[in-house]
Amino acid sequence: MDWPPFLEFSVPTALAVWVAAVAVSLWRSRPRLPEPGPARSDLPGQEPPAVVSLMVNRWRSDEDAIDSTLLDLAARGFLELRETGAEPAQTTARLRKGDGRSLTSYEQQILDRVHRLSVNGETTLTSLAFDSWTEARKWRRAFYQAVVQEARARGLCRPRLSSTTRRALLLGAIVPAVLMFVTWWWVDSELSAKVPDQVTGAIIGAAAVYLAQYFVVDFGWADQTTPEGVAATESWLALREHLSTVEGVADLAPADVASWGREMAYASALGVLSADEALVRLTPGARSR
Repeated sequence: MDWPPFLEFSVPTALAVWVAAVAVSLWRSRPRLPEPGPARSDLPGQEPPAVVSLMVNRWRSDEDAIDSTLLDLAARGFLELRETGAEPAQTTARLRKGDGRSLTSYEQQILDRVHRLSVNGETTLTSLAFDSWTEARKWRRAFYQAVVQEARARGLCRPRLSSTTRRALLLGAIVPAVLMFVTWWWVDSELSAKVPDQVTGAIIGAAAVYLAQYFVVDFGWADQTTPEGVAATESWLALREHLSTVEGVADLAPADVASWGREMAYASALGVLSADEALVRLTPGARSR
């Protein structure tokens, strides 16, 4: 088959240029973790523990965001955590009135989950796990999206790709799609004169290429940190430096929040607590564990 000079390598070349543009955009906007400031023992800001957890994890979903929110609710009086056995896994949660402050949607999610599974006003932390992966993913997605929205409202992060960059990439994606349309139409017309509708095949090919590019742009990339967020992250990492040196913090049990207060919730958000003391594992396997 004799290819027109402009078609022989046009589609792969156009796609390679577009992929390179996407890669550069994502690399330049990647969330960075700054160096921690000087170690400090006081809480450096008013950000909720869940926001802090995502902040120090470069806006990627992390189980500590859920755990720290539950601990924070207990520290603020919305929950009472009691260790009823020798193992932290036997900790129970009971709803309380709280400190009167309004709750965010993701905090209310946890309280609703506790209320739904309570028997005589009380439930175990392990019973908060879901029976199905579908339900767990839906719950977690809503939780993390609400946390990110709050962080954006506080000016700590913004979408990975700006509206201008996103618009430019989607406009640029038209070029490979158009070239695919022309190439597909040319191949159909060269291979068989009996093709009933060469345009239909060409449209399908072009649409497939454009949709693939669209999904890459709208993949759901982790947010990027704003300058205000970088400054806040430095301060919270400084607190983590301090907490990691305090003896016994890593081995705290959930019920210890009654004496430690919100500081324990932030220790959880910063990943200082031992991974073995995980509180809310919402996947179906958590029940058996």
